Amino acid sequence: MGLFSRFKKSTPTTDDDVRTDDELTDDDELDAQDADTDTEAAERADDDVDIDAAESDDEATESDDIDEEEALLEKSAPFDRSDKGPFDISEEYPEHDRLDLGALKAPVVDGMQVRLDTDDDSQRVLAVTLIHDGGGIQLQAFATPRSEGLWNTVRSQLAESVTKQGGESTELHTSLGKELAIEVPAKTESGRPGKRAMRFAGIDGPRWFVRAVFSGKAVTDDEVRAELSALFRGVVVDRGQEAMAPRELIALTAPQVDQSKTEEKDEDELNPFERGPEITEVR
Repeated sequence: MGLFSRFKKSTPTTDDDVRTDDELTDDDELDAQDADTDTEAAERADDDVDIDAAESDDEATESDDIDEEEALLEKSAPFDRSDKGPFDISEEYPEHDRLDLGALKAPVVDGMQVRLDTDDDSQRVLAVTLIHDGGGIQLQAFATPRSEGLWNTVRSQLAESVTKQGGESTELHTSLGKELAIEVPAKTESGRPGKRAMRFAGIDGPRWFVRAVFSGKAVTDDEVRAELSALFRGVVVDRGQEAMAPRELIALTAPQVDQSKTEEKDEDELNPFERGPEITEVR
């Protein structure tokens, strides 16, 4: 039964009121036909309501799926990205000592180490890690469409992967936008079961996405993390004009050291105790 149900309305009768079928008048037959017609109309209306309700539910579900997909494809970045970075090469950005890695121009500070992660087979530079005061931040750049972002999708997939590994993830709202703090099962140096903690951040820009992974003291020490976050915000991204597939990793290039400038310096001007940026290449 739907919204409408059949029912009969009866009144008490006496022997004189009882009539046989032969005694039914034309009016009685018309009334009966009208009743049957009303009942059939009610049933059709009932069916129409059920069909409309089912179609409405399907449309609502489809609409929810579309809304969720659109939300995942939206760009995710701090509201002041264009003012405080990371910057696109076409935007105005403050002057800073930066290491030119091709697609990424990474700021450098005294005492900082720079590690390049390369692929063994192709020798491509896949990522750069900035290490300072016991903390590290690994940066990778990816291509995206002009009107779509990657961080919402990547963050959702990452959280799901952590859960499957038996770990825990927590979404945080920081000056970098939405971050993901995770803990995954890992073995300690002594071989005992433990946990490994990391924080992931991501920022969508014009046709590019940069993912950052904080490790070491950058996860537990607010000051160290703030220093590395500032370096992240100072990055300049040069995505290039060539066509690239969405999610395609933008390979970096090893920095070129100008030997001529180094040779021109007099040894007396060098401070042997001053520690500058260091580069370590990891294969």
